[in-house]
Amino acid sequence: MVLKPGAEAMQVWAQRLFLGALLGTFLVAPALLILAEAFFPGGDFSLGLFRSMAVNPVLRRALLNSLAIACGATLLSVCLALPFAALLGRYRLPGRSLLKTGVMIPLLLPPFAGAIALRQLLGRYGSLNILLQNMGWIHSPVDWLGGGMPGVILLEGLHLFPILYFSLINHFAALNGDSEEAALCFGGKTSAYYRKILLPEIRPGLLAGMALVFVWSFTDLGTPLLMEYRDVIPYQAFSLITDLNRNPMGYALTTVMGVVGLGGYWISQALSRGQTRYQGKGIRPAAEKVPGPISGSIASIALGSLLLLAFLPVGAIIVLAVAKGWFLSVAPESYTTEYFTQLFHHRITRGSIQTSLFLSSLAVLADLFLGWWLARMVLGSRGFWARLWETLAMAPLALPGIILAFGYVAMFAGTPLDPAGNPLFLLVMAYSMRRVPFAFRSILTGYRTLPAQIDEAAQTLGQGFWGRVWNIHLPLLTPYFLASGLLVFAFSMLEVSDSLILAMKEFYYPITKAMYFLTTRAGDGNNLAAALAVVGMVILAGAIFVANRLLGNRFGEMFKG
Repeated sequence: MVLKPGAEAMQVWAQRLFLGALLGTFLVAPALLILAEAFFPGGDFSLGLFRSMAVNPVLRRALLNSLAIACGATLLSVCLALPFAALLGRYRLPGRSLLKTGVMIPLLLPPFAGAIALRQLLGRYGSLNILLQNMGWIHSPVDWLGGGMPGVILLEGLHLFPILYFSLINHFAALNGDSEEAALCFGGKTSAYYRKILLPEIRPGLLAGMALVFVWSFTDLGTPLLMEYRDVIPYQAFSLITDLNRNPMGYALTTVMGVVGLGGYWISQALSRGQTRYQGKGIRPAAEKVPGPISGSIASIALGSLLLLAFLPVGAIIVLAVAKGWFLSVAPESYTTEYFTQLFHHRITRGSIQTSLFLSSLAVLADLFLGWWLARMVLGSRGFWARLWETLAMAPLALPGIILAFGYVAMFAGTPLDPAGNPLFLLVMAYSMRRVPFAFRSILTGYRTLPAQIDEAAQTLGQGFWGRVWNIHLPLLTPYFLASGLLVFAFSMLEVSDSLILAMKEFYYPITKAMYFLTTRAGDGNNLAAALAVVGMVILAGAIFVANRLLGNRFGEMFKG
């Protein structure tokens, strides 16, 4: 069926209105409601909550601690990601393919789960202190976690540096070879080359990746919660909003998180705008360098050593999942698989696995549809509308998940969708909104690889829009749909903030909320939580491996801001 121009215009506006209403209700409105609760606590405009926050020493300290954690995690991520991206992007190192695969492993374990393992290793009664006491090197336990903050920074930096690496690797691989040779041939100093050639080339990826890491670590609730480091903004907001009386100060704290998160993201976008250099016609990428056997081996060993540090929480959580009698001892007394068996018999763990599988599957369906629809709207629009749809699609990367969850709490309290009753619908929407950038960016990238002549030829042969979608677009874009769907599913299985906040009843606990509940239980609680984490890691590992194989070098695009 061929639509008349007037009918086409009406259809376009109908799509814009419906998509705008959907995103407005479940993405924009919750954030605006948080602002309303913070600035209009009694119905009238007031800055009283923010004044109280400024003079409250506890909240002021929590804000400074959160900023310190975000800065520390970002700095650690940069220190880890830069050498990996520079060496793996420019040099043919021994074992490079293995190292590239290894960089993805820290993504498998959320720092929320890594906290369980880190406490087992570095806590006051952890393995390291017991080992040093047995050797006579110390006489009383040492607080290796420094009261909590260093442990939080370590866990978040180790988990998030691959995101920065993916943001940088293609920039290093696509450095302009002509600029590099010209700089060196005309006697350019090494420092000048790094300052004038290299830094401008990698700046967009560096700033975008740093912004994502900063926002993620500043608003992370789960890691401080499990590390028992409560002096941070996310935990203070969590305790105030989930309080029976729902203190409005919690919404003011959440507003601060949103301002810092969005501000950091927008600043990085503004600084990097116009700096990206693409390989166009006549631009020759710098040739890969082949290091000498000794220097190449040293570089590979150095990167491998850094990866071993990043693997530490992953390895420890696996050991904890099979450990028996690991208390006041350097290593477990014995090993068992009984905790994995218990997962499918224990009412909380069994229910949480079923709930997470159900929620994540629905989130995949919602995100593939939303991602496809937003990609089509961006490609079919110009100017303001194209920028608006792309901004809405990518906004969840800058909008902290904790804002979305608290916004739903405020928005739907006392309604049939109140999360205090049945939170499943809101959990699906929260998971979907948080991961829609993955689906959107993947599908948009796929569409941009299709030659325009395919659509034109199909239209000439009488194929309507839906005929082109089913017969041409979907078959050609299947790898992009599969890759994004797998990542949405896996990351939804291990979503932390939304699960902790929205799942209030034990019957509806997803995996991460069940893990938190289990860590508060004496006996085998930590072991069962670790076994749950391993199940999530296996699912995430499979998804990342398959998605990476499907997308190849474009895989890193999905983690860019």
